[in-house]
Parts: sequence; C-alpha cells; structure tokens
Amino acid sequence: MKKFKAIILTVILMTILSSALFAAGMQETAVLKLRAYIPERNTFTANEFGSFEVDSNAYNFSYSIAEEGYSRTLFVVAN
Repeated sequence: MKKFKAIILTVILMTILSSALFAAGMQETAVLKLRAYIPERNTFTANEFGSFEVDSNAYNFSYSIAEEGYSRTLFVVAN
C-alpha cells in the first residue's frame, strides 16, 4: 500500500510541476525576425489591342507610353 501511495504522490507532483513548467512559457512573448531577399520582377506585355500591361513586385521604376499614329512606344526608367 505504501508503494501505491508513493506512486500516486509522485504522479500528482509530476503533474503539478510539469504543468507549471509548461504554463511559464505561455506568458512570455517572443520576437521572430525573418530576413529574406525577394528578387524584383517586372513583366511588360502587349495585348492584341496594342496596349501595354505591367506586372511587377518592385516600385523603383516608372514607365510611360508615347503614341504616334498607329505606333506605341513604351519608355521604362529604373530609379
């Protein structure tokens, strides 16, 4: 009977101590810094009507379209 009481007491103490250990980490905040390089990608396409479409994940360029008669010219300037 003593062994049974000792086992029960050990299980109860382990339960109390382990729950206190795991609960301690729940109240703290952590800062996670992620560093990544995302390459810039610019895609200029012309559709069947002659207008240009721009798909880009960069904002360091500007573009303009000059139209003379039936021809259109796309000017791209990287900043």
